[in-house]
Amino acid sequence: MDYGIRACLSRTYGKFIKSRELVIRDSHEVTSVKIVRLKNRRNRFRKKWLKEKTASNFVNLVRESRKLRKEVRRVRKNVIRSNMSKSPKHFWSEINKLRGIQRNEVDKMELNGEITTDIRKISDSFINFFTNKVNNLLTNYVPYKPRNIDNISQIEFFTTEEVDRALSRLSNKKSSGMDGLSGFFIKIFTKILAPVLKSLFNKILTTGEIPSTWKIAKIVPVHKKGDTSKVDNFRPVSNIVSIAKVFELTILQRLERMNQDMLVGGFQHGFRKDHGTDTAIAEVVNYISEARDEKECVAVYSADLTAAFDLLQKEKLVQLLKRKGVPDYLVRVIHSYLDKRVGYVQIKNVRSCVHEILAGCVQGSILGPVLFNIYMSELDEIVSPHKIVSYADDSYVIIKAKNQNLLVNELRMTLEKHFSWLGEMGMKCNMTKTELIIFDSDELEIDIRGTTVKSSESMKMLGMIVDKRLTWEMHMHKTIAKIRSIIFSLRYVRKNLSLSDTLKVVRAQVVSRLTYGSPAWSNVISYKLRAKLKSVFYLVLRTVIRDFQFKMNRRTLSRVAKIEDIEVILFKRTSVFLFNIINNLTPTNLAGMMLSRAYFNERQPNRVFFTDQSRTKAGKISLLNSISNYTTKWDFDWLGLTKNEFKNNLRALNCHIL
Repeated sequence: MDYGIRACLSRTYGKFIKSRELVIRDSHEVTSVKIVRLKNRRNRFRKKWLKEKTASNFVNLVRESRKLRKEVRRVRKNVIRSNMSKSPKHFWSEINKLRGIQRNEVDKMELNGEITTDIRKISDSFINFFTNKVNNLLTNYVPYKPRNIDNISQIEFFTTEEVDRALSRLSNKKSSGMDGLSGFFIKIFTKILAPVLKSLFNKILTTGEIPSTWKIAKIVPVHKKGDTSKVDNFRPVSNIVSIAKVFELTILQRLERMNQDMLVGGFQHGFRKDHGTDTAIAEVVNYISEARDEKECVAVYSADLTAAFDLLQKEKLVQLLKRKGVPDYLVRVIHSYLDKRVGYVQIKNVRSCVHEILAGCVQGSILGPVLFNIYMSELDEIVSPHKIVSYADDSYVIIKAKNQNLLVNELRMTLEKHFSWLGEMGMKCNMTKTELIIFDSDELEIDIRGTTVKSSESMKMLGMIVDKRLTWEMHMHKTIAKIRSIIFSLRYVRKNLSLSDTLKVVRAQVVSRLTYGSPAWSNVISYKLRAKLKSVFYLVLRTVIRDFQFKMNRRTLSRVAKIEDIEVILFKRTSVFLFNIINNLTPTNLAGMMLSRAYFNERQPNRVFFTDQSRTKAGKISLLNSISNYTTKWDFDWLGLTKNEFKNNLRALNCHIL
C-alpha cells in the first residue's frame, strides 16, 4: 500500500510539475560485474515504470535501486580498505578523500587576466614568478667567491660507517629529483653503494667541486592559501637528486658533532633534536609569566620575513661558518654546493625553462634549514639584553621593563637594531605585518622607520593564539570550532571504515589538535574552557561509536573507544614533555632554569623535586612552577629511567589523582 501511494503521488506530481524528473545516479566511483548487472536491471525497471506508471513497477524499481546502493557501498568499502593497507601515505590519502579534502592539482592558471590550461605556459609562469620575486628582493647583490676559501690545511675524509649512517637516515619517500631515483630505491642498494659513495664524497672534499647535476633543483609549486589559479598563492619546494641528499646528510653529521647551542644559537628551536614548537612556546610563556610575577611590564613582537630562505647570501654564511670554527674543507664544500645553482618547475611531466638561482638555501633539502639557522644565529646578540625565541624564520622577542614608558623606549630601540641587522644580512622584513602584544596593558602605537606598529589583543605564535592576559580563551575557542567542523566528515568516514581505522583518524586529527601546545596551557585554562574541551572530545567519541541518543556515559565511551580521558591524555603528554627536558637537559635554557630550583629528598633519592617560587597568580602559569605539581604526582622512582620506561610507569599510575 505504501509503494502504491508513493507511485500515485509521483505520477500526480509529474502531471502538475513539468520539470519533475526521477534522478538516479548512473555513474559510480567503483564498479564490478555484479554492479553492472544490478545497474542494467535497475534501468530496465526504470523504463517500465516511466512507460506504464504502475505501482508494481515502482516497487520493483525501488527494490533494485536499494540492492544497487548496498552493493556499491560494499564494494567501495573493500576498495578503500585495500588502498589504505598499501602504505601510510595511501591510508591518509583515502581518509582525505572521504573527508572531502582533495589535493590541489595545478591544471589551470590565470595569466595576463586570462585562464589558460597550457601546462608549458603554467610551468614557465611559475619559474618566472619564483625567480623574479627573489631577484627583485636581492637589491645590489652580486655573488662573489670569498677570499682564502681554498686554503685547506687538513681534510678529515668520510668513512664507510658515516656513509652507511647517512643512507640509513635517508627518507623513504618516493619523490625524486631530476634523476628520477627516490630515496626508497637508493636505500635498497646500501651495501653496494656505500663504498662507491665514500670514494666519490672524499673526491669532492679533495677538489672542493660539487657535480653540476647536483645543483639542479626540480621545483614543485605547493599551494599555501587562496585561489589556486594565481601563482602568488604558491611557494617553491625543491627536489634534488638522491645522491646529493646522501651527501647533505654526511655534511650534516659532521656539523652535528659541534656544540649546537654555539653553532645555531640556544634560542633556536627549529630543526633541532629534542626541540620543537612545544618547547619554543613553553619557553616564551615561561619567560612572560616570570616577568609578570615580578610585576614588570612585558611586550612581545614578531618580525615577518619575506622569502627568508631564498635570500641567504652564501658569502656571509661562509664568514659565519669560519667564525664558529667549522673546518675549512666543510666551508669550501658548502659554498660550492650553494654556488651556481639552477632550477626548473615541473608540472605533470612538463618542464619549464631553466633559471639561475643567485642566492638562498635549498627549500625542501636536508641541509638547507640547518644553514639558515646558522645564518641567523647571531640574532640573540643583536636584541640583547632582551630574550628571543625562534623556530626557523619565526622569531619572538620578549622585552620587559619596570614601567610602560621604559618599555616603549626599549621596544623602539630593539626594533631599530633588529631591522637594521636584518637589512645588513640581506633579509627583507615586512613592517606592516609586524605583530606586537603588550601584556596587561591598553593598546599602544610605536613609530618605526615611518611605519606605525600597533599592539593588538592577541598574537599568532606557531599555530597558537596568545592573548595579552594569557588566558588562552581565543586559542581554545578556535581549536574547539575546528574540531566541531571535523565531526561531520567523521560521520562519513565512519560509514566506510571500521571502528579501529576511524579511531586512528580521531587520534591524528582530533586528539593531536586538542593537545597541541598543552604544556603551556594545560594548567592555566579556566574550568569553563576545560569543560568545553571535554564536551567536544566526547562528542567526537559519540559520533564514532554512533551513540547519537547519549545512552553511554563518558567512562563507557572511553572504554569502548579504547581512548583515555582527555584529562589523562593532557597529564601524560605534559609529564613526558617535562621528563624529556630534565632527562636530556635540552632545551638548555629551560633545563637550566628547572635545575636551578631542584632539590633532593633523602627519603626518596631516586626522584627530584622542584620548588614553587611564584608570588602572584600570573607566576603560577610559569612552566618552572607547574613542574613542582607534576613531579609530586609521579608516584614512582623516575630518575634515570628511559623515555619508554617512564611512559610505562605513567600507564600504570593511578590517574584518579587528576
